[in-house]
Amino acid sequence: MDRAHERAHDPWVTARIVDAADRVFSVAGAAGLTADRVAAAALTDAATVRALFPERIDAVVAVLHFRQERWTLGLAEAAEGVDDARDEILTVFGHLESSFDDDAWTGCAFINGFGELGHAEPRVAALAEEHLAILEAHLHALAVRAELPGHVADALSLLVHGAKVEAAIHGTTRPARTARLAAATLMGAYGPTASTAFI
Repeated sequence: MDRAHERAHDPWVTARIVDAADRVFSVAGAAGLTADRVAAAALTDAATVRALFPERIDAVVAVLHFRQERWTLGLAEAAEGVDDARDEILTVFGHLESSFDDDAWTGCAFINGFGELGHAEPRVAALAEEHLAILEAHLHALAVRAELPGHVADALSLLVHGAKVEAAIHGTTRPARTARLAAATLMGAYGPTASTAFI
């Protein structure tokens, strides 16, 4: 095994390259995800990047897996200490607002990735679909706990993804707050919440 492959299999180097690929993807999309650009962002050489990601699509897939992990962790952190299921639903929109407020955020990676590559790359399409399915399952589980109808969870999912698109286009956090208010109003039609702390 040559030195580039040795470095690429070092967990610390791998994590650094994936993080760099994520940053490049945010700015330049899949088309700009070249080995040279990722190497420069990761402070390593292009040969090491190519050893880890032989094809551009391999880097895109790694970025999407990375984003899914961050999204899931962020949801869990936002919900820490929240016991009421309806309030936990509202923390999803709080997490969105925090995401939109990050200067590095340029839109949902799954929406962007699907729009750029989804029709040509089955792996990207599958990961985008999986991301939506995970969120939908999470919202449905919370709706069951909150004694809300299943179609409310479906509507909440649309609010989440609509907020992502509007925030990317307008460059503001406001869609997250608007979607959170809409979610609270929708849930209010099925009985009062235990708390309004997150509205």
